[in-house]
Amino acid sequence: MTDKEVSLLLINVRSIYKMVVSILLPFHNAAPWITETVLSIQNQSFEDWELIAINDFSTDDSFKILQGLAENDSRIQLHQNAQKGIIPALQLALSKVTGRFITRMDADDLMPENRLQLMVNRMESLPEKSIVTGKVKYFSDSSLNVSDGYLSYEAWLNERVENTDYYNHIYRECVVASPNWLARTEDIRASNIFSELNYPEDYDMTFRWMKNGFTIHGIDGVTLLWREHPARTSRNSDVYDQESFFNLKLSWFCDLHELNSVAVLGAGVKGKLTAKFLVNRQVDFNWHDLDSAKYGAPIYGKTIQDYTALKGNKLLIAIYPKNKKPLLDYLTEKGFEIGKNAWFL
Repeated sequence: MTDKEVSLLLINVRSIYKMVVSILLPFHNAAPWITETVLSIQNQSFEDWELIAINDFSTDDSFKILQGLAENDSRIQLHQNAQKGIIPALQLALSKVTGRFITRMDADDLMPENRLQLMVNRMESLPEKSIVTGKVKYFSDSSLNVSDGYLSYEAWLNERVENTDYYNHIYRECVVASPNWLARTEDIRASNIFSELNYPEDYDMTFRWMKNGFTIHGIDGVTLLWREHPARTSRNSDVYDQESFFNLKLSWFCDLHELNSVAVLGAGVKGKLTAKFLVNRQVDFNWHDLDSAKYGAPIYGKTIQDYTALKGNKLLIAIYPKNKKPLLDYLTEKGFEIGKNAWFL
């Protein structure tokens, strides 16, 4: 295809869409924050956007607040979710999209004013099936301080941007914050990303990106201000508890890899969750621990062996020491490489 043909194709693609960016915003009982969230969108340096807000059966004044905002800004659409839950809300929002690109936002977070411009500029130079993300920063304007756990996750996510090693660590945590990505609309639709989502949906989506050949590209700057408060859904819903995350990521592990000669390192809480899942899936594995002597009796019918006997074609690492270098050096001696045949959980 010649440069002229490519240019004509881009013009034709752009003519299909009314907007450049469609922002998907499901909301449920977000009255304390949603005005500030929408204001952060309206204050974007990039103005060619539409906001598709989906009311997920709010019982507070969220819907009324959005109605007032929509009356004064024609770029804001407001729809009622037909079925309760964020996945149906995202599916409904996608059906309303008229933008070339889509991005996500949560109703209690904030966009830095140059976020959309940075993401669109980055995407314009990338091939199809690309995801653009950036760094995150937690904040709190309540009596609840940002916990050490969340600050650790913030640092870990930002490290993924710096190292561009997202999929190498995908079994550890969700590698992209749910309201902090931008993609081409047609890529998401063509790969049926939203139509097959399971909870926890943001984590499941990253696995679907990986399965469908999407690449993730980072911006070296903060593109999401992530609000911490006691009413956050991730704090109060069973679909976002630790066992739900483990069941999801281990299901994907079983689906994406040949399950011959699997080993698990670590017999603490995460190791036990992993072992329980694999036993229930009837996946054979060797189980090891750094201090196997304290586990006298088998657990879930599996004897826990010393780490020096470690062997296998694939390794799930259910420990995460602060100083990982000695562990990584040892695993290298054993022939394991993070992201290739070994993954932190």
